[in-house]
Amino acid sequence: MRCDLWLLDCPCAATRIARSAWSDQMKSAWILCLFLISGLQTFAQASSASPFVIDRSKPYVYLKFDHVGPRKPLQSGEPEVGLWLSVVNNCHLPVVFKSFSMPPGVPGMGLMDEVIEDTPGLQIFPTPEEGKQIERREKERKAKHKPEGYSSEVSGIARVQPGGELLFSVPINHVDSDWHMQVEFALDLDNASISSGPFTYLPFYVWDIPKEARPK
Repeated sequence: MRCDLWLLDCPCAATRIARSAWSDQMKSAWILCLFLISGLQTFAQASSASPFVIDRSKPYVYLKFDHVGPRKPLQSGEPEVGLWLSVVNNCHLPVVFKSFSMPPGVPGMGLMDEVIEDTPGLQIFPTPEEGKQIERREKERKAKHKPEGYSSEVSGIARVQPGGELLFSVPINHVDSDWHMQVEFALDLDNASISSGPFTYLPFYVWDIPKEARPK
């Protein structure tokens, strides 16, 4: 017991204990500094990395209305009015579409598209008269002829570079109050992207056309 007290009262022993405690505190401080520096470097690298989307206020790929106007029919039964749209690639990777060439005099590219019938929502009939109107509207919808989209087992490839646009057109009847059209694309990751995907679909509805340009 006296030996222990003597050690604590000894100036040399107290100094060694203080130095040891100070050394442990310094090691802890250095470790903390290393963690902070590492975290700041990671944050700086993440902040300086280029984002996937070019303009963050818009989707990474989207369709933009161009105009409605005269268009040479490509198939029997098509109207002589077309809808022109632009694909906008708003990301830092190229995107690819299945495409075909348009005849001379028709601006833009041809893209394979699909015409999709819109599913009517659940209807509640507050009155018998309103129920009859909805039934009448449903009969008119079923009597309409929904066109087929452009499709083929053999197609070309249209590539849109980052920040680029691609103009294409479809017959105006590919959009309607009862159906919409959509085009399929893939990120251009390798040579098989256009055939194996994964694919994303860009829909376009009749109400996406500005009101003043919609067909009457």
